[in-house]
Amino acid sequence: MGSTREHETDSFEESPITPTRLGAAAAVMDVVVFAAVGHLALDDVAIGGIAGLLVGIGVFCFLPLFVHADGDGSFEELASAGDGAPLRAFHRLAAGFALSAAGLVLLATGFAELEIVVGLPAALAVAVAVYLVAGFALPNARVPR
Repeated sequence: MGSTREHETDSFEESPITPTRLGAAAAVMDVVVFAAVGHLALDDVAIGGIAGLLVGIGVFCFLPLFVHADGDGSFEELASAGDGAPLRAFHRLAAGFALSAAGLVLLATGFAELEIVVGLPAALAVAVAVYLVAGFALPNARVPR
């Protein structure tokens, strides 16, 4: 029996909720939740808040792309056809993964009881490494307008 779901229509077409707004709402909630975790578990709101900000910006970057991805989870149709150099333009999907990983590393350094002056450079190093690897491994997808 075939699927009755229409693949050609955009489910956000007539809705006030867009994928970008959904990503922004998730980003705000990440900041709040990570700041609460930082306060309750680490007694340091700064580490939790900065980690939440990094994860939130990362989620804001990649969540709209996941919402727009086709049924099999492929980003190929969202990528530009003439993209020869993967890191020449801003790679939204790679940036989202990199910033989210950086936020988790920063929170992990807080749990390891390291100072923020150690955690921030470690988180930024992880962000650069993940961005470079994901930038070459994943297509440079763009959110359709």
